Amino acid sequence: MLRWALRRIAAGVLLVWLVATVTFLLVSLSPGDAASRLTDARIPPAARARFRHEFGLDRPLPARYASWLASVARGDLGTSWTLRRPVSEALAEALPNTLLLTSLGLLLELAGGVVLAVVQLRRPHGAGDRAITLATLTAYALPTFGVALALIAVFSYRWHLLPPSHMLSLDGEMRHGWARAVDLARHLVLPVAAIGVTGVGAVARYLRGSLLDERTEHYVLAARARGCSPRQALLRHALPNALLPLITMVGMSLPFLVSGSLVVEVVFSWPGMGQLMYNAALGRDLPLLLGGTIVATVAVVAGNLLADAAYAVADPRVRV
Repeated sequence: MLRWALRRIAAGVLLVWLVATVTFLLVSLSPGDAASRLTDARIPPAARARFRHEFGLDRPLPARYASWLASVARGDLGTSWTLRRPVSEALAEALPNTLLLTSLGLLLELAGGVVLAVVQLRRPHGAGDRAITLATLTAYALPTFGVALALIAVFSYRWHLLPPSHMLSLDGEMRHGWARAVDLARHLVLPVAAIGVTGVGAVARYLRGSLLDERTEHYVLAARARGCSPRQALLRHALPNALLPLITMVGMSLPFLVSGSLVVEVVFSWPGMGQLMYNAALGRDLPLLLGGTIVATVAVVAGNLLADAAYAVADPRVRV
């Protein structure tokens, strides 16, 4: 087990290095750089040259890559060119906001998917099952940005029930206690719903297929023979085993939890990792882009490891 874990960690470190290196080369070799974003005609050429020299943009590409790699090896992700602050500080500030938003969205996906799948399997192939199937397939096919814009149009601009953007109101920073928590909760409703609506369809469809397979297994038929009602056999016996594949889905969702939903965060102006990476891409902020890429790639590796470990704990057959 230890050797397996060490091999996976070594492969993960190699993957992080490869992804970060490819990102560095793609951004560095693409036309223009951060200095080219200084489009104001009032900025003199000397100031542009000073900017390029300050951030090493006038150095050869191999020298810049070697300097960046040495800094990362020491745990230093560098300084953001656009924010003029350490990348680690910017990421640490945005990460909790993203975790709050995406974890609630994932919870809504899983809970809604499980409930819908169980409701469908009470009368499989009936009218209710077909109606929910159509609804979940439609939700799965909807683009996230379309759902987000529709929610804003209805609940913010038509009915004026919920705020359309940002994490807090203008006076929210000055609020404390319950007033601040309520303001935050109101701002969370729409972006969490946008994430959950588009994801609940996939969970429901996946779990429905698993439950259909589990209902015909011998242990479920044995439970029915011992006097369990169809509902009890479904909830107590079939559902726990059908939920096992969801462990993999949750593990693979860890990168999404960390890196955030870029579309949702941009549409709702949510100050998280997705919004931060979007602004970094617009500003050609290489240190910030690389820092976010490393964090997201580490999340991919950690998600795979945790999913494998959790699956082995939940299902003894995997350990064998």
